[in-house]
Order: sequence, then C-alpha cells, then structure tokens
Amino acid sequence: MKEESPKSPKSPEPSFYETVCGIDVIDPIMHLVQAGTVYVDRKTQKFKMRRTLNLRNPWTLAKVCKDRRCGKWTEIYFECFHILPPPCKQCWKVVFAPRTVVELIELQKVQAQMALPSKCGLENRDYTSGLGGYRAFWYCDFYGGLEKARKHYKRIKETLIKHFSEDYILKREEEGRLYLKRGCTEFERDFGNSDKWDSIDHSAKFNLLEAVWEDYIPTPPFSPMTYTNYKRWIEHAIAHGDTSALIYVKGDSLGISTVKYNESEHRDEDFKPSIVSLNETIEKGQSLMEDKDAVDSRTKKKESLLESLNG
Repeated sequence: MKEESPKSPKSPEPSFYETVCGIDVIDPIMHLVQAGTVYVDRKTQKFKMRRTLNLRNPWTLAKVCKDRRCGKWTEIYFECFHILPPPCKQCWKVVFAPRTVVELIELQKVQAQMALPSKCGLENRDYTSGLGGYRAFWYCDFYGGLEKARKHYKRIKETLIKHFSEDYILKREEEGRLYLKRGCTEFERDFGNSDKWDSIDHSAKFNLLEAVWEDYIPTPPFSPMTYTNYKRWIEHAIAHGDTSALIYVKGDSLGISTVKYNESEHRDEDFKPSIVSLNETIEKGQSLMEDKDAVDSRTKKKESLLESLNG
C-alpha cells in the first residue's frame, strides 16, 4: 500500500490586530512625519516627501536614472516597512572599488564624459566590508535583465580599458574590484543572496504603498557638489592614510608633519632643559596667593570703615 506524503501544516489565520498591522501605512513613518520630511497632500490624499538636496552626501552623480525611485523604494518601503520592492529585483549595476583617491577622481571624470546614470563616492556602510574605501557605480538599463546587464558591464569595462589600460583593468577585475551585481547591498544583508530574491513576494504590500505614495522625479545632479566632494575625498584619503593624496596637497607626508629627533641633525646643546624646582614654583604660587589675600583683607577693612563713618 502506497504511503501518503505528510501534509504540510496550515499557517494559522492572522488575528484582526495582525491584519490591521499589515495594512497600516501611517505609524511606520510617523517619525518622518514628525521630522517634517513626509507629509500628506490634502488634494491628492497621498504621502509626499519634501525633496531637499543632501549637502552631506559623499556621492557625486554624473547622471540620475529616471526609472529608479530609490528615495521612495529604499528609504521608505524598505527602511520603514521592510519589504523588497519588486522593481528593485530589476536593478543591475556595475561596481568598481578604487584603491586610492586618485583612482576615484579619475573614475568620476570618466563617468562625467560617459554621461550615463552613475555615481562616485565614499563607502560609509559598515556592513559592506569596504568601510572607509571608495566606490563607483554605473546603473544598467532598468528591466533589461541579466543579459542586457552583462552587455552594459562589457561596455563599461571596454571604456575603462581605453582610459586606463587593459592590464590595469583586468587586474582590478581579477581582484574582484570590478564586477556586476544585482540590487542594493542592504537587500542582500536582510534577504540573502540576490539569486534567491525571486522567491520573495512582497508585491501586495508594495502595491498598497504605491497607492498611497506620490511619485516624484529624481533630483538632477547638483554641479557644485563635484568640487566640494573632491575636497572631502582628499581629506578622507589623508585621514585614512591614503598616500596617493600627496599629489593633491604638494606635501611629503599626510596630516600634520612631526619633527623626528631620534636621528636628526639637531645639536643637544641647543635643547638643554630649563630646570626649575617644583617646590620653588609652589612656594612662589603660595606667596602670590597670600599677597592677594592680604590686599583683599585691607580693602574690606577700608570699605567697612567708610560705611561706619557714613552711617
């Protein structure tokens, strides 16, 4: 007799409270409402973000991708509601991890010439294993899939070879510093490897959020940030011991230069100690305090005598 396969246990029906928690779109973003960055448009009855330029942003954009809504999908849907937005599964990007600030600035110039959706900047996320380093991103055509993403990777790689050299870029690729990836590292951290994302379906919550959130056009690059970030990147390089920054500061050392006396040509007799008795110093200090107390005492006596005469 053929044995029947055991039936998988049914998931318990959610309570009414759990149901309303699942469709609550207000409380998870109340901290943003209170901070004034999110509000409800009275006419459209939809949430809106107050879009301002982030002048602390360490990234310089060559061009934004108009199809992506990272500010909404990542900063709101993922950060506040912890979902993997379905469109983010269609996001592919070419990544270059420069070793030095010189490479970073050169890559920014290449991106500006290519005029493709891309950015360069500092890696300030501690969960990427690249904290304190540099990154450059080129965004592939949205909804192009892996096939078109690989073609875009090849196009970027060929351009980099022309600007630098074939040996240089192939070495970077071999080191794992030039590669093609899917989506954001934040998603990989919370939802696992990106080749498993297609089994994750958060479309119901995503569609609910899309119904109550206003769409917006990404902010175009702010040109003054390019030169401000050059300055910040060089300062970051100095702070992190990146000696390639020396070509930008016309110096022979990073940071404050220190005179090293262990093998210097300074004469010992020019730096003889000035010996002052500690007890003598303390005695002088006590004497000065006593003199001050005496003056204060005489002053008080004079004031008291004047008061009695006037009285």
